Amino acid sequence: MERKLVLFSAAGLLISLALGGLLFLFSPAENLADANQPAVNAGDTLPAFLLADLNGDAHSPASLAGKPAVINFWATWCKPCEIEMPLLQATSERYPQIAVIGINSGETAAAIQPFVAKYDITFSVWLDTENKITDRLKIIGLPTTYFMDAQGVIQAVHLGQLTPTLLDAYLAQIGIES
Repeated sequence: MERKLVLFSAAGLLISLALGGLLFLFSPAENLADANQPAVNAGDTLPAFLLADLNGDAHSPASLAGKPAVINFWATWCKPCEIEMPLLQATSERYPQIAVIGINSGETAAAIQPFVAKYDITFSVWLDTENKITDRLKIIGLPTTYFMDAQGVIQAVHLGQLTPTLLDAYLAQIGIES
């Protein structure tokens, strides 16, 4: 009797696993792919949101209207973010017609102040202390950078560390020639 119960339970488990595997295999591929896509892509605009900067002043994507923008999501613990930070600072200095915005993901102003001082960051840093915007945009890795034209339309999204060559190519997409 006990052996029949074990066999019956094992058979039930195998059938459940097989049905689950079939469901996964025959799910539409676009549904699986959509789950890993950012919520905002090239051709879209950023949704409305409000974040404070390091001085406590509130900002939104609407405040960038009329100006091309480079919006970089980053964190102090992220080594690629740290490596690309001087490149973003240099971009903000070289191209004053661009709004360079650093949106810190998940850290407080007190936690990031030493980092900002270390890299002499003068571009605007907005705080997403609770990752609400990072989560809303479905950002899956840091750094992630959005390149918006002067009309607020995202022309490109880059996941990972930027290089000078990549940055120049993205800037050209928002109308900035180097």
